[in-house]
Amino acid sequence: MSTKTNTTKTTAYGTKVYGSSDDLIEVEGEVRGEVCSYGTDDRDQGVLLFFSDGTVLEVKYGKLDDAIWGITLHKKGKLFDRIDNCTSADADPYSDVAFFHNGLKWAYAAKEWGKVK
Repeated sequence: MSTKTNTTKTTAYGTKVYGSSDDLIEVEGEVRGEVCSYGTDDRDQGVLLFFSDGTVLEVKYGKLDDAIWGITLHKKGKLFDRIDNCTSADADPYSDVAFFHNGLKWAYAAKEWGKVK
């Protein structure tokens, strides 16, 4: 199942990605949208996010066996900036946060995925 996010206005950081609650992945900025994926903490894999610059991120709840969203960079695209690391469930947000420079056009999410054998 795939979800495409919408393109809207430009912000100082371009686009940012983070987790919210225990089942939402938020994409804010030039590319905007929300991916609902409950139970990533019960699976080996999180949600894959594909961006127009070639970046691929994996977003998964339950980092450090706690109520924290983790973001893993699988492939760095031209507009990818950084991931701010979160290590506390008491942080606001209780999530790693990925940042992109201006210029993204779209993003897709894959909730279910696996290696082609």
